[in-house]
Amino acid sequence: MNLLGGITIKMKLHHGVIIAVGFLVSSSMTLIVIQPDEIPYWNYLHEIKQQEFEDDSCDVSCKEEQENKRGYICVPLDSEQYICRPPRGIFYPDDVVQIRAAFPPAYGEFAYIPEKSETMEENRLFDITKVVILNAESKEIMVDFGYHLKRDTKNQFEYSSVLHLGDTFVSHCMGGNSKMAHIVEYRDIIHMEGQRYIEFLGTHVDMPDELLPCQMPELIKQSLLVDLRLGIDFGDIENEN
Repeated sequence: MNLLGGITIKMKLHHGVIIAVGFLVSSSMTLIVIQPDEIPYWNYLHEIKQQEFEDDSCDVSCKEEQENKRGYICVPLDSEQYICRPPRGIFYPDDVVQIRAAFPPAYGEFAYIPEKSETMEENRLFDITKVVILNAESKEIMVDFGYHLKRDTKNQFEYSSVLHLGDTFVSHCMGGNSKMAHIVEYRDIIHMEGQRYIEFLGTHVDMPDELLPCQMPELIKQSLLVDLRLGIDFGDIENEN
């Protein structure tokens, strides 16, 4: 075989390999396109539904009771209904995390998590295990998420993310195919009895079937990209510094 013939054969073989590789890549892409069940439908995060609030109300007399007897701050939802947020404070000295419910309770609960607390490894409060304040002025924080319950090794995970005021995420799926989860909003940094606390608001939500079973920590990561705030003014509380 002469030199020219050998070069021609090698070029043909090389061209054939390129075509074969191209066909395999094209086939793989086609398989991905036609198998949508393998791709998480994170766009369904926009369809997460908050609990229905219509059946819960607080009228004028209720407002007066909440403010006078319990120290709540109540703001109007409309001409006849109010929503009341709890006062800040250490109400449960034996608890690391302070939790107070809004009123009516269907509007969620405020959680005050002390900075750098590492005593929550075994619980699932919003899947938060630790919070560190990165910048007190801008209120930028670092949140460690995780689930470490030893008897439930299947669902254990860890994830960390920087949060800014108003950021929201979906957490704490109740396990299995439960449709219940939390939307959590980062609301403020406050001081209580010499300790810096990070204030979160958590509300119960129904998860779309397309997002079940919940994938952690992907659910938290993807939901941080979506604004899921209630858009309710709970009333301002002067921050004690």
